[in-house]
Amino acid sequence: MFELKYNYLKPIYLLLLISFVSCGTIKYKKTSTESLPELGTIGAYTNFLTGKDYQPKTVVNLTNPIRLSYKEILIKKRTYFNKKDSTVIVKDSILLSFEILDKISLVKQLNSDKELLKYVSKSKNYSLVSQVTIHFPDSIYTTINKADELYLIQNKQKTLSLELRKNNKVFDQIEFTEGSIVSYKALEFCWGQNKRRELEIFDLVSKGSKCGKETNTSIKKVKKKNEFKY
Repeated sequence: MFELKYNYLKPIYLLLLISFVSCGTIKYKKTSTESLPELGTIGAYTNFLTGKDYQPKTVVNLTNPIRLSYKEILIKKRTYFNKKDSTVIVKDSILLSFEILDKISLVKQLNSDKELLKYVSKSKNYSLVSQVTIHFPDSIYTTINKADELYLIQNKQKTLSLELRKNNKVFDQIEFTEGSIVSYKALEFCWGQNKRRELEIFDLVSKGSKCGKETNTSIKKVKKKNEFKY
């Protein structure tokens, strides 16, 4: 009888454990093979209790560099158990978090790309990755620390990279693939209509946040509201 009751409650304990872990701070494992979306990626990103579902679709087309901010995140040494029930010790690690600082310039460049604008407007589920937290090798970390300005740029292969500047001069370029992305944040599009009643992106906001006046994350609501105005 006790064994039957234990087996019945076991899934409930497991669910509670998953819920507790998912609400914690960044969990970083060097052995993770998970590939998360890069900064500037547009796609469908959904949060679930046990993790995230992400489907990158395309990247923004940048004609001008976008200014970034960044900060260091210290992950303390700790012990955890992997899937094989063996003990693994993670040493102190420093992660770097990069976030798009100049959203105004980004929105202007999004609106100037009419093909991308048309593509993004087809789904209300699309959002843009505006922040990523990455673990880089020590050599790259040291190089990044020499920069006094960081920018998101688009290279000849149409992929996005980190541009490092010091004293207003470019001295290096880092690819996101040179590190391991361990977390990300995506922003939703706030849609509105310009004076010619054309759809445009007016702002980027966190999921669940309200857009400004005359704008909405739902294109249908924007069109419906403007129909009443005219």
